[in-house]
Amino acid sequence: MIDWHPRRLVSGTEWTMTVPGHAEPLAVIRRLRFEGRPVYRAVTWAPTSGGRELIGYYRSGDEAAVAVWRRYVEQQSTRHDAASRTHGGRERG
Repeated sequence: MIDWHPRRLVSGTEWTMTVPGHAEPLAVIRRLRFEGRPVYRAVTWAPTSGGRELIGYYRSGDEAAVAVWRRYVEQQSTRHDAASRTHGGRERG
């Protein structure tokens, strides 16, 4: 049996992950080869690679996308929690 998946027909090796309504992408996911196997690297989005932070390496593009989404949700939750603790710049009692 031949190891084949329709994803092998995809010609691109780099994708951006976006949230509708946001001006900039969340992350860049890139397909790489490591020891002959595909691996997917996810990094935060920035206009140049120098401004990007590593999120991680994953066995599939789906795993990479899930990791990016979880990071985004966690960051939004943290920001929401911090904002909800203050009112007018002062901590609530």
